[in-house]
Amino acid sequence: MRLTLSDFEGDLAICETDERETITLPKSRLPRQATIGDRLDWTGRSIRILRDETNARKKEITALMDDLFED
Repeated sequence: MRLTLSDFEGDLAICETDERETITLPKSRLPRQATIGDRLDWTGRSIRILRDETNARKKEITALMDDLFED
């Protein structure tokens, strides 16, 4: 299952699925280097960061922000 890490609340990680459902996981289940905005692949037993998807999404958001605030 693909998730996006949305927020941290104490010891919990708030994630959103591609279907816009919210899933709350113990922060300890995530890789240590996980940060808000990271795309994750959750197989049930393990969670890994999808660096290529995360970077592509950040570039897309940056481009949208640049277009929005263009002079």
